[in-house]
Amino acid sequence: MADLISTVSTALTIASRLKEISDKIRDAEFRNLVADLSIELAEVKLKAAGLLEENAKLMQQLSEFDTSPADPCPRCRKRSYVVTKSEPDKQFGELGGLRRTYACSSCGFTEEKIET
Repeated sequence: MADLISTVSTALTIASRLKEISDKIRDAEFRNLVADLSIELAEVKLKAAGLLEENAKLMQQLSEFDTSPADPCPRCRKRSYVVTKSEPDKQFGELGGLRRTYACSSCGFTEEKIET
């Protein structure tokens, strides 16, 4: 994306040079076209800068999402689903079975699972 900004900057420089040349030529239609080109290129540069900023924010959000220690909640899919209680299961405890209670702090969903 940085290459796009550089390319647009170069195009703006060329458009500026064309404008200087057009001032010498005194052809009104040519000068209007060069002015329109300069405006369009400036708008493209602003939009590209906005896209770069949005991309950086989304990359930050993605890295925060990937490094969250919690699992995604089966109901709301937010990463706020954690073990709140763990104890030996009444039936399978002698075999090493654990009954774990999971809860989501975002939507309140709870679930128990038996894990071996």
